Amino acid sequence: MDKMLILVYNNALERVVLDCIEECEVSCFTLIPKVFGRGLTGGPRLGTSVWPGENAMLLIVDRQERIEALLERAKELKARHHGKGVKAFVLGVEEKV
Repeated sequence: MDKMLILVYNNALERVVLDCIEECEVSCFTLIPKVFGRGLTGGPRLGTSVWPGENAMLLIVDRQERIEALLERAKELKARHHGKGVKAFVLGVEEKV
């Protein structure tokens, strides 16, 4: 069964994240380069002078084994770049067209 990984990260980490997905041999993904928000830790990233910073979002649908490998890499990234903002979500994919 396919899964979807949603990875939200500080866009300063983009090169590191793209290297990870390349190492995991992910060939298809959607990158949303500028997303704003607020998590449980740190301040909001709204791209303004008051709340500077931006995140990026990566959407990957792939077979479960590859998504699990990517999730492990996301956990490593989060640990290595603690406080920079790395968040991963895994969802089931019921249908693709």
